Amino acid sequence: MDQTNQQPRGNFIAFINRDKKVGDKRPAFDGRIAIPGTEDERRHVLWAHEYTNPKTGEALVMFNGEAGNVATSASALDQISSLAAQASDSPEAVVGNLNLAAGQIVMFPNGFKDEAPEKDRPDYWGAYNPGNGEPIVRISAWAKKDRSGHAMLTGATSYPIPDKSEAQMQDAQTDLGQLVEQGVVSKGMPKKAAGRSGR
Repeated sequence: MDQTNQQPRGNFIAFINRDKKVGDKRPAFDGRIAIPGTEDERRHVLWAHEYTNPKTGEALVMFNGEAGNVATSASALDQISSLAAQASDSPEAVVGNLNLAAGQIVMFPNGFKDEAPEKDRPDYWGAYNPGNGEPIVRISAWAKKDRSGHAMLTGATSYPIPDKSEAQMQDAQTDLGQLVEQGVVSKGMPKKAAGRSGR
């Protein structure tokens, strides 16, 4: 088996914010993100931003957001204590030409997707700085619909592979169907829970 397929993975899922209105400051998505190799998920929010592709002139959507600094599986007291943690204690991380603050997430449309339509490359790729001295995390996400027909993003986290381009890392990873089968990627909420939360 290829060493890249043995890399640890984590869950990434984001549901569209149904309370979002055009022009307001609410996030476009909220969800959960896990550090690769763990099931400890952190809550996150994503804001959508439109930009113009300088090469094609096409209008595209990218996301910028943030994740909590403690897993939702942590005790209530640990979650409360984390609110007082100083963000300045965690250094920024550099991804390409971007500086990511602790807890920051960025996601872009996958420019490598159309290069190989026969491969199940993700719709979005991005990065997450967990802070606390933890290494930068890659995000691969596919745009899907939830059971109610609303847009969602689902995928996985992993660590960058030294000396590999983003396209090479995408080709080395398993596709979305395999990640769901392996239990790495969540399909969303169970039907009963979905009814209670409105998702």
